[in-house]
Amino acid sequence: MRKSLGLRMHLPDNGAVARSLLGVLGLTTAALLWGPAGAATSTAAAGAIAGAIALQDNPIGRIPIVLAVSVELGIAVFVGGLTSGFSIAFVIAIALWCFMAGMQWAVGAPAGLLAGASGLLLVIQHPQPALAALASALFAVVAGLSQAALIAVWPPRRWQRERDALTKVYRSLSADARLLAAEEAAAVDSSQLLDCKEAFSSNETPSARRSPAYRDWHALPEQIAKTLMAFRGKANGSEQIADLLAAAADMLAAIATQTRTARRDAEYALKRVDAAVTTVAVSDSAVAQRLSRQLRRADTLRFGRRHVSDWMAAFRTAFGMASRHLNPTSPISRHAARVAGAAASGTAIARFADVPAGYWIPLTVLLVMRPETAHTYTRCVGRAAGVCVGVIVASALTLIWQPTGLAAAVVAVLLLGITYAVSIFGYIAVTAAFGATIVLLLDITDPSSPVGDLLLAVVIGAALAVLFHVVIPDDALIRLRQRAGELLKTEIDYAAAVIKAFVHDLDNPSDTLAAAWQRAVRARSAFEAATGATRVESKELRLWLRSFRAALNTVTSSCTSLEHSLPPHPSTALSREFVLAVDDYVEVLRGDPPTPATPWSIDTGAMARADQQLRDAAAHIISDDGSVRVLVGEVGTITRSLAGIAGTGADARDVTTS
Repeated sequence: MRKSLGLRMHLPDNGAVARSLLGVLGLTTAALLWGPAGAATSTAAAGAIAGAIALQDNPIGRIPIVLAVSVELGIAVFVGGLTSGFSIAFVIAIALWCFMAGMQWAVGAPAGLLAGASGLLLVIQHPQPALAALASALFAVVAGLSQAALIAVWPPRRWQRERDALTKVYRSLSADARLLAAEEAAAVDSSQLLDCKEAFSSNETPSARRSPAYRDWHALPEQIAKTLMAFRGKANGSEQIADLLAAAADMLAAIATQTRTARRDAEYALKRVDAAVTTVAVSDSAVAQRLSRQLRRADTLRFGRRHVSDWMAAFRTAFGMASRHLNPTSPISRHAARVAGAAASGTAIARFADVPAGYWIPLTVLLVMRPETAHTYTRCVGRAAGVCVGVIVASALTLIWQPTGLAAAVVAVLLLGITYAVSIFGYIAVTAAFGATIVLLLDITDPSSPVGDLLLAVVIGAALAVLFHVVIPDDALIRLRQRAGELLKTEIDYAAAVIKAFVHDLDNPSDTLAAAWQRAVRARSAFEAATGATRVESKELRLWLRSFRAALNTVTSSCTSLEHSLPPHPSTALSREFVLAVDDYVEVLRGDPPTPATPWSIDTGAMARADQQLRDAAAHIISDDGSVRVLVGEVGTITRSLAGIAGTGADARDVTTS
């Protein structure tokens, strides 16, 4: 259900999904037995949404985030129950909620689409007295809390394996720091660093873009190792550096410890590190400060945000990001206006025109509308078609057998499991499965609606979504910037797929590469269409477009050469270091997950370092493998071309935001 809710969730193991589904079913059963009318549907939906959030690959404060999500879902249920009995108030509530949900895209896709998912709970509420609405909200909150408890007690196996690898590497770094403080010729043991990389690069590790925090999780130990090596041989001549290394060793040991006092010990050791940094000589001050920053980052990734003030600071940052987009040209504010207008209009049509199953109109709006960066109408219509397919499938099931109550809950949970299973097949398949799930969720407490009524409401909702995209389009120059970012992202995806195929066996390499190439072709078509629809009067913009196209053509040419030189299977002569260096380069190349709020960007410094690391690893390969030489040469060309694009990025942003 990752893409039906817009959540970039990597498919977890079957055990984690099964436990999440059982938690949803258990709380739904409790709501059926002891909750007010309608509480079971809200409870099941809240559990499903919170479960998807709990299974996100986010190492910072995963459990507190799920707790906050649970409260937000409970508020949506409470507000919906109170206002649903008053049509005008309900329309206003939906408009305000959806506008705020749309603005949360400024923080990122997970935040924006989570808020949109909470809107699903709001629009399905029936009129309830205050106490009944409060009870339904409490059941929804408990459903979310149960998902947090399940993921805390039984995390997925891959997470456990990654955490074990991190524990070992930090314990090894702690021992290395002590040796560096005591012995002049000591060095960092690289074996644990390689084991950690392998744990995060296994076949079960998702290949899609991962968040910066997730990448830091396994890249940070290597950065700390390099900083520690910068102090090699200096501790004997400087007591201050020896004290700093000893404090760093204690800090790293606390991070590796799994005891109850680990958090307190790490906080105390971090204070010692900061105190030692102030005493280091000026010549070593920059390295010492870098070590302090890296240890603070490791502390945050290991223990999350410690205090309420840390969470309040994060909230203020997110609020500031959203506030900066409250302007008429921002794609975020325009998306928020589109969602609020379409959902409110759909609710008003359903209420005042007495449309059968009218709640499916705003439901469809929330399911299909996104602040797209390309192929807006295609994807919107595709999601709508997926919802229609899901409605038809679920309705066909209810024609044969009309489950209600607990039976409907069981079937809904099974369909939710299918939604997880088909998440690898694309957004249309996921939307179809999730649409069928919603039909059964609503059947838990309400009688089934005729399939014709459901389809009519879905079509009206899809039409409103498309209409508001037409009425409130994105600014032309902003749209050009978005299309350029989308094209750059897909070209990078194609390059990453080709490069990774040199060191890893793919199930269907030709199909995988062809699919990546087709996405790049479609993105190029969308970019050229946006260019043709934009008045290019600025000389700077014309120059940027020319250099952008030239650089991307060079990347495409390099990828074509790589694909022609691709061996049937990866060479057995490739060293472990070289394979991991290629994996590191691919991950840096992919960059951060894109957001509609910011243009696509490239970290040229990290990419250059990864390129040099790959070259260094290739120099130690003994066999004379021509494909390796081609790979190293073309990777260098790709790096230089993308660095050229990044070099003109500031000019492009100035042009497109003027």
